[in-house]
Amino acid sequence: MKNKNLLLFVVLSMLMTGAYMYVMNRMFPPQKGVVTAPAIQAPPAVNTPAPAAPAPTPSAPPVASAIHRVSLAELRLAFRTHDGALLQVEWLKDGTKFFPEADVAKERENFPGIGGALNTTFDRVSEEKRLDGIAVHFENAAGDRLTYQIPDRGHVVDVEWATTRGAHLMLVRQPADLKPVASLGRIFSVEEKTLNAVTWTDILKDPFFSFLGAQRKTLPPATTRLGLDVGIVAQQPFQTTHYFSALWNLPRMPERDISTHPGYHLSPDNTGKASGRLYLGPKEGAALAAFDPAFTKVVDYGFFGAIAELLFLFLKALHSVVGNWGWAIFFFSILLRLALWPFNTKTTLNMLRMKELEPHQKALQAKYEKFGNDMAKKAEMQKELMEFYKKNGHNPFGGCLPMLIQMPVFLALWSMLNNVFELRHAPWIFWIHDLTAKDPFFVLPVAMGISMFAQQWATPAMGDPTQRKMMLVLMPVMMTFMFAQSPAGLALYYLLFNLVSLFQTWWIKRSYVPQPVKL
Repeated sequence: MKNKNLLLFVVLSMLMTGAYMYVMNRMFPPQKGVVTAPAIQAPPAVNTPAPAAPAPTPSAPPVASAIHRVSLAELRLAFRTHDGALLQVEWLKDGTKFFPEADVAKERENFPGIGGALNTTFDRVSEEKRLDGIAVHFENAAGDRLTYQIPDRGHVVDVEWATTRGAHLMLVRQPADLKPVASLGRIFSVEEKTLNAVTWTDILKDPFFSFLGAQRKTLPPATTRLGLDVGIVAQQPFQTTHYFSALWNLPRMPERDISTHPGYHLSPDNTGKASGRLYLGPKEGAALAAFDPAFTKVVDYGFFGAIAELLFLFLKALHSVVGNWGWAIFFFSILLRLALWPFNTKTTLNMLRMKELEPHQKALQAKYEKFGNDMAKKAEMQKELMEFYKKNGHNPFGGCLPMLIQMPVFLALWSMLNNVFELRHAPWIFWIHDLTAKDPFFVLPVAMGISMFAQQWATPAMGDPTQRKMMLVLMPVMMTFMFAQSPAGLALYYLLFNLVSLFQTWWIKRSYVPQPVKL
């Protein structure tokens, strides 16, 4: 009966989801049409100053513009020439692009850009070589000047804006729809002790329960520290992990605009100037702390962030000894499992004792079956059952507490291994060349599934035999498919965790002495 109810629940859930999607598509059909020409594929790069032109008048930026590209030792940047916005950043160590680019097939335009000047059109672009890098100047005949000071090595850009017209320095633009930022995750503002984060999806897409009145979210409150998750992973249409950030550190409070020019922009001071520091780099603890310690909070360790940070410090200590992140995870998994050995021992012993008491428990329950749903008799049965447990020195909930203690550790470790930049592209042995990418031959996920099956088979059997047989196969299969698309480092951790658990279960069962049952 329970299995039938579970199947009915799954089928009805799928039908309700399908019906909702059908109704929403009928009520809000997708807008199809011709996409404007992508800005980044417009006229070729401009590397020489253009002739002076008449003073521009404040107006909306044109649809397409030339692109000015700058390459240095660590970064390659692409600017939109007419307003000085930064359209693309490429991390040259591995070719990672920070922002999505136009895709005509998907009807997606370019990322709207960060930085640039609001209501301003530039007519000249020039470069100035400096000792530590290069300065890119955007100017016009009206006297406006936007400068990006880009270091040859490093990823902190100094931005300076000077104007006589009161025009604002644009920081982050909110696009009109989700497509240009669908792969970018969160936009956030950072305070000394808090991180205010909202995903672009929550801002630009109606929530699932919009038919019940649920509303879209808005941009986080403005602070002097702003940023967004960046870094596109190829062939991941539903990207959730971002190893890079674009961060603004400002000398004074910007404006949060949700209507006229959606996004954040900074007004010039009394002298007509505005400035800021722009971080374009990895979510690496040391680099973020050097930029501003408050920005270390942008690394998403999940709900159990404090535990995850402690675990990562321990993992880094192991890495400093063994010199390889894969072997660090190997020893980390074993040591963590040994640290949790007492908790798991208590759980296993509790299950073994429960198995001995189970026949008498079922006999007691069968005695009261004839009373049906009589609540008074059910309470009497429960009281008699608890007295039976007490007489035999057994706490039916004794095995739950150790499992609950371990759960935050598991979740924190999962989040940590899936988000830290230090593990990105880190090799282990043989075919594992990137611990943050899935196992290309699925060896670790399959081995993990087999170890999970063996562990469940070795665990003392309790409860409904039919359900146990179903879960004995269903859970390992589900976990194998899930880990097949997860980072290899996670599969390695869970495989070792299961193997140590399997050994512990065997060891406890080998030395366990059955206890007599007192009736």
